Amino acid sequence: MKWLVCTCLILSVTSKLYAQTNCNVSLTSNCNPTGAGSQCVITGEPTINFTFESFGDFLTGGNVFGASILKMIVGENVAPPADCRWRLNAHMDNNGGAATEWEQVYAYGANTAPRPSVSILEMRLRNQCNTSLTGSTYATLATTASNIDVVESPGISNNSGTCSATNVNRPGSYLNDYGEYSFAIDYRLKPTLNVQPGIYRLNVKFCITEGN
Repeated sequence: MKWLVCTCLILSVTSKLYAQTNCNVSLTSNCNPTGAGSQCVITGEPTINFTFESFGDFLTGGNVFGASILKMIVGENVAPPADCRWRLNAHMDNNGGAATEWEQVYAYGANTAPRPSVSILEMRLRNQCNTSLTGSTYATLATTASNIDVVESPGISNNSGTCSATNVNRPGSYLNDYGEYSFAIDYRLKPTLNVQPGIYRLNVKFCITEGN
């Protein structure tokens, strides 16, 4: 008898999308856009299913390690040569649902318990050189209006090639510096027992844009 929650997580990649406010788009153009020298590629299973059919499932939660690999190439325009800095963040999209909840695809029965909170999903992005701001720590969001910062661009340039600095944000490529320009993505789901049974969906989007 399935009386608990089946949750579906769908992943997609977004790069320099001007219509998406979560992307924090810069108006400068010192970096080449994706498709014109820069690339943002995600590999792995595009849909991850977390299914909970017992109290034990809820208590242990769900862990999926290295389910996606994000690989990046960031190119710069010819001039000015020192101004191309970029940022990478992750945000959630629940297809217009309440900003703090997963999108409900199907409800089991007429239970009035709350829908799953966005905050039950935790993520971390890791690589060999520890360039991600999340590092070994899982990060989460309370609302789809927020971002998880993976690489920032706070007006400081951190060059690639040394495999020794966090927040590398200058031009480079996973083809030359794989440990700095690729990220293994882990997902962890920590649901609660007081959830309306059903099937729910949440999109996770990774956004690369030019910084300051």
